[in-house]
Amino acid sequence: MPSSSVTGTADADILAHADAELRDTLVPLMLGVREELYQRVFDVPVVAGTAAYRINKRAALSRINTVQWINGDGSGFNLSRFEPKQIAELCLLSTATGQPYAYYLEGSRVVLYPSPGGTGTLRIRAFVRPGRLTLTTDASSTLTISAVSVGATLTTITTAAHGITTTAVRDVIAGTPSFEHLAVDATATQTAATTVTLPNVSFSTPPAVGDYIGLSDVTPMIQLPVELHPALVELTIARLLRALGKSSEAADHSAEAQRMVAVGIQALTPRVDTADRKILGGPHYRNRGARRPW
Repeated sequence: MPSSSVTGTADADILAHADAELRDTLVPLMLGVREELYQRVFDVPVVAGTAAYRINKRAALSRINTVQWINGDGSGFNLSRFEPKQIAELCLLSTATGQPYAYYLEGSRVVLYPSPGGTGTLRIRAFVRPGRLTLTTDASSTLTISAVSVGATLTTITTAAHGITTTAVRDVIAGTPSFEHLAVDATATQTAATTVTLPNVSFSTPPAVGDYIGLSDVTPMIQLPVELHPALVELTIARLLRALGKSSEAADHSAEAQRMVAVGIQALTPRVDTADRKILGGPHYRNRGARRPW
């Protein structure tokens, strides 16, 4: 690699190239393996009479996995996906109101059918886009967690002086493989110079010593399976060399990166070696008695 004194090779430049490769190359490939890697549940409150709800901004490519309707008592069911034209083909009036049993996508929104006549919760599963990379030494972006205390409703996290003076939105990142989001856009409230509290419901898994709390959409860890870390290194080197005009050197690293990516992606599926996946549904599934709880 060139000397760090060369323009375009500072830490920030290298991280920017790595971020670009994460989003351009590796995230689409990971979505393609369909093994629920880095998936997370986003609960969206439903308002009576409002049919359209935005997909969470942290969902990669605005793609989602499942949409469920959750009642106040915790019971629920999966909503069937319709295509917009099916609404017209089935003569379903867009002004209909009642218990939603289906949805369709419109831009970056999930639109319920029929329009909800009451309240509830949409539970949407989606792949969380990796955060923008920062150095572990950048205390203004992320801090290492040194102690955790889980209470009845709140989790208290201890770090170095965190600088949070008012209620702020933060992410919590696992400090061990596979470095996933433990909390996304959680409301952190200062309790002392070195402690903040976050609602327990924000966490998919409780945090631990050695994890990180930081700015929303920022991470000090590479949020990929460790088997893909070397591939990201090669992709980043190739991109950096191309930016420096070293095309022939970049080509060698690019070829190696492609090999490593192919091997790494192939190794990610299946995630359960002894279990065959059962495929439910199909192109005519909704016409064969899909549940319509009206």
